[in-house]
Amino acid sequence: MKLFRSLILLAMALLLCGSAFAEQPQANAYKAQNPITIDGVLDEWVLDSPMILNSEEQLIRDAQTWHGKEDLSCITYVMWDEENLYLAVDVTEDSPFGAIEMLPLDGEDNFKVFFSTDPTADPARTSYGTCDWMLYLIVDNVYWDTAIERCMIPVEVRGRYVSKGMTGGEDVLNGYEKAVTTNVNGFIFEAKIPWENFSNKHIPVYVPQTGDCINFDFVITDIGYPCPGTDYIPQMAWTGDISINYNPSGWGRLLFVD
Repeated sequence: MKLFRSLILLAMALLLCGSAFAEQPQANAYKAQNPITIDGVLDEWVLDSPMILNSEEQLIRDAQTWHGKEDLSCITYVMWDEENLYLAVDVTEDSPFGAIEMLPLDGEDNFKVFFSTDPTADPARTSYGTCDWMLYLIVDNVYWDTAIERCMIPVEVRGRYVSKGMTGGEDVLNGYEKAVTTNVNGFIFEAKIPWENFSNKHIPVYVPQTGDCINFDFVITDIGYPCPGTDYIPQMAWTGDISINYNPSGWGRLLFVD
């Protein structure tokens, strides 16, 4: 009876997440039955619901300097448990780990992870709310800086959680683990990010449940390092355009499943 009820609830979540917002792409985040070992190897992962970034239509910045899938593309996966968000990215790139210390974070090789920790938030909202997050993961294979951007959230709904690490040179995530394995085409990145990083005294820790459906997006940025220089830095998103930086209605949907 308990299993039957769980299946009914999951079917209802799929219906709500998939039909009402059919224009938004959706991926599944599978629950990790045991904590994932962060080693850059994806043998513990369920890989049947990828977010694929590999087309010209997904470029949101400096598209004229993108030279095809071998220049920049990736496949992204998400898993979860009650304590952690798990992220894996299989990157194809001809100039990996590009970073120049003097550049702003969004001008270095990075992943940007956009998500809500409120599954009841309106997917059609056009401005960031208290539980919307933009996370920077710098991919330089040296310092692995992290940052959380909050300046696009109105002060009155920010929950007293302000931006962290946006000047660079910091890791602002407690309990963050990451690992990389390189290959002839690029690299595989794997990370564990505790949910508690996206909370404070005014914002409760998100504890995902099977059937939750949240807004989610993923961006990869590639500096052509050391050449052709830093004037043009291609950026590619799973869904949406450059407006996702301030408008979450362009994000996709992520369904938490067992």
